Amino acid sequence: MANDTISNDTKVTVYYLSYGGLLPFIASVIGFYVLDETYRTFSMLAFITYAAVIIGFVGAVHWGFLLKEEFINRNLFLGISVLPGLIGWAALLTTHQYALIIFVVSYPLLFVYEKLTKLNDILPDWYMKMRLKLTMTVTILVLIMLINVF
Repeated sequence: MANDTISNDTKVTVYYLSYGGLLPFIASVIGFYVLDETYRTFSMLAFITYAAVIIGFVGAVHWGFLLKEEFINRNLFLGISVLPGLIGWAALLTTHQYALIIFVVSYPLLFVYEKLTKLNDILPDWYMKMRLKLTMTVTILVLIMLINVF
């Protein structure tokens, strides 16, 4: 695993910001189920837009770690790290149903990619444990939204 030089204070901040980042997902899901039809559409759009932003952010996090490491194929990994942003952008150009399908597949696949590649050696253990929990939570929330668009 990666040499972890991040202070405990910084880790605490990362945890608060990361788990706090679930709040827009949760608020959008709640809004979708409790508000009238006009706001349901807004809640769905808010959910999908936020999902697109966050998946791009996760890919961008790789840059920070990749730029600190020298290894074979680093440029390939840097190139791949922009794909989540492109996936999020593409999802915004589709219907709500297809966008949710894209996210329910791409969030878990992004985590699997991190675990099965050189990124697993670069990203700290504590970060990957947190990412697993966040990925599972977001995927469940996407599934909850997806249930109602069929």
